Amino acid sequence: MLLRTYLSVCLTFCLLPCLGAMSEAAAERQARQIIELSRDEVERRLGAIDQSFLEYRVDDAVYRRIVNYLQDWPIASGRMLARSARFYPIFEEQLVAADLPLELKHLSIVESALRSWAISRVGAAGLWQLMPGTARELGLIVNDELDERLDPTLGCAAGLDYLRIQFDRYGDWALALAAYNSGPGNVNRAIRRSGSRNYWTLRRFLPRETRSYVPSFIAAVFLMSYHQDYGLPATQIPLDDQLTERILIRRELSLYRVAQVTGLRPEVVIEMNPQYLRGYLPGLRGGHLLQLPRRVVPAMREYLALHPAGVREDAIELPWSHPLLAEGELNADRYYVRREAPVEEGDSTARQVAARYDQAVDRLVIWSDRGELDTVAVGETFYYYEVEVFQPYDTRTRDIPPPATRLAADAQPRIPTSFHAYLTDVPEPYYTEPEEARRWWQLFQR
Repeated sequence: MLLRTYLSVCLTFCLLPCLGAMSEAAAERQARQIIELSRDEVERRLGAIDQSFLEYRVDDAVYRRIVNYLQDWPIASGRMLARSARFYPIFEEQLVAADLPLELKHLSIVESALRSWAISRVGAAGLWQLMPGTARELGLIVNDELDERLDPTLGCAAGLDYLRIQFDRYGDWALALAAYNSGPGNVNRAIRRSGSRNYWTLRRFLPRETRSYVPSFIAAVFLMSYHQDYGLPATQIPLDDQLTERILIRRELSLYRVAQVTGLRPEVVIEMNPQYLRGYLPGLRGGHLLQLPRRVVPAMREYLALHPAGVREDAIELPWSHPLLAEGELNADRYYVRREAPVEEGDSTARQVAARYDQAVDRLVIWSDRGELDTVAVGETFYYYEVEVFQPYDTRTRDIPPPATRLAADAQPRIPTSFHAYLTDVPEPYYTEPEEARRWWQLFQR
């Protein structure tokens, strides 16, 4: 302990001259990170995680990927932390319903870095990177207008179904994860060649990519559990991108119309709903899920309630202009308010605090720069955000008055029948002298 303290102080003072405007606290944090990201420290921290789901063993591949996440890729890791506030609550909802371990939500980091639009070079797509054939076998629609692999909810459900199939086959989550990545055929072959069903024993007989798959998963668990201890906060992204809600739509609906109704920028609507490849919900039986920022959901629901599903979209006239003519909402954070969630007597984990305030634990810890495994004490405060002002639906109707009488008359084509009529009909700027007017008349006769 004395040696660690001494090294921390020395590194702090060595780093300060070269860090410029960096604060002393930030330098201290960086020095502490250099010390604590040792292999021994990683082993100690992973050992503190419940091992009933998986053996969190540390080897060269695990340690190297943890260093990647925390030191080499801080920008990408910060973005993944921020996106987890949107997607992890969806995953937890599905995991609880399927009675599966909550730790499986971290698999989406390995698969897609929490990018719902991700498509691999071999054609796997979505947060859970499902191949087209596998997705169709699991009940998803994959065609040229709708790719449900890109739907965060449906893609997650299908991915969890496939994981359960693999776990039922092997009875071991490490082997199930390996089979999810490379298929059961490669895992069966590795079992035969190694004579073992232990992942760490048969791992060297797996394909090269799969050998690092479970280590990458372990590193993702470490990142999401301990990022706050290494000075790695979530990237600041709009709250619209984090506090979202799903609506079931039972009609054809264009994303263009969604942007009009909600006042969102069209690219925001498209990014949240990448499964609609042609830019519209095709209106298939059973309906479709539309993901939107929570603050605009009331406006969308009122539009759907006021206008029957059988009415064509282009027959519904809205009182505003094309959304591409405006920038859309650029500072949506002003419609949200931050609330405090103080730790009370009886709270020992962040999950207990989140449950008391009816918040998703993944949002609570990300917004508070904490970890779910942190020990909490009375007097500490967590933070969460709520919508303070919801986007209203503009219920006005388009009222276009008829054109003025003179304008209506002038709009009718008039064909002069004589030179005198031509002189009467043609406005004066077109001629100044009779001869010039005669030349205009000759051109007209041609």
